[in-house]
Amino acid sequence: MKARLAAAGLFAVTAPIAIGLLDRVTVRAQTAPPRLRFDVASVRLAPPPDGRTPARRLSGVPGPNNKDPGRFSARLSLLNLVTIAYDIPGYRLSEKSDLGLLRLDVDAKMPVDTTREQFNVMLQNLLADRLGLKVHWATQQIEMYALVVAKGGPRIKAAAPDSPQASDDASKNENPDRTGSDGFPIPPAGNGPWRGAAPGGKIGMRGHNETVAELASAIAAQTLGAPLTDATGLTGRYDYTIFSSTTATDAARRGTPATDDFDRPSIFDAVQEQLGLKNEKRKGPVQMLVVDHVEKKPTEN
Repeated sequence: MKARLAAAGLFAVTAPIAIGLLDRVTVRAQTAPPRLRFDVASVRLAPPPDGRTPARRLSGVPGPNNKDPGRFSARLSLLNLVTIAYDIPGYRLSEKSDLGLLRLDVDAKMPVDTTREQFNVMLQNLLADRLGLKVHWATQQIEMYALVVAKGGPRIKAAAPDSPQASDDASKNENPDRTGSDGFPIPPAGNGPWRGAAPGGKIGMRGHNETVAELASAIAAQTLGAPLTDATGLTGRYDYTIFSSTTATDAARRGTPATDDFDRPSIFDAVQEQLGLKNEKRKGPVQMLVVDHVEKKPTEN
């Protein structure tokens, strides 16, 4: 009898605790946020290039320059889509040799107030669901560069106040894609941020009121294809315009000279000659995104 009473008492004490624990588990399960997904999404293999269909199409990525909120549309390689989904430059993607071979047409709808962070998760989930994409992060030692002051000192200009004519809208120019006699793109009027490209790998960049760290980030993403850290010790804010050739840059990275003077300068020469800075080659640890698995064909819509 005493054993039964003791057992009953123990149950009376432990039952509310167990129920309370179950209640908390239930509440957590009920209030867990839903997995972020696009409202509607279509993923198809893109047709092979035929000279008529666009090789690259991209719109709707949330951000200050987004002209199509609520709709993401792209015809890109899987490599490009992965770097967009994880918001990383291409040099931080490991195991990528096959990803550039698979071209996809993606069209998706989402709330117009979707943030870039939410969009990233939506695209990551879409690639996982439709292509079985599996990835992990790993620290790897890779080739990188440090931006230092070159012999003779910096030539980069301290930031100037905005002029009344300043504009970063290339569409206001009669011919925003015009090039000079040297083959380089001509920047639009004003001193606003600008990126331009011309045939033959000729590119130009302009920055306004930027730190050297921001300049280094722009150079790394636009022309270098490798991390570039600021080791100049310069603490001000600067204006700059820089022109370089991707052909010469690729040759310099391979250790071979450009074959034609018209192809010059490489980004290495341009940084030194035009900005009074220098890219020093180094190696260092970088968090890389490693692709573990991906299917060659998306599942049906």
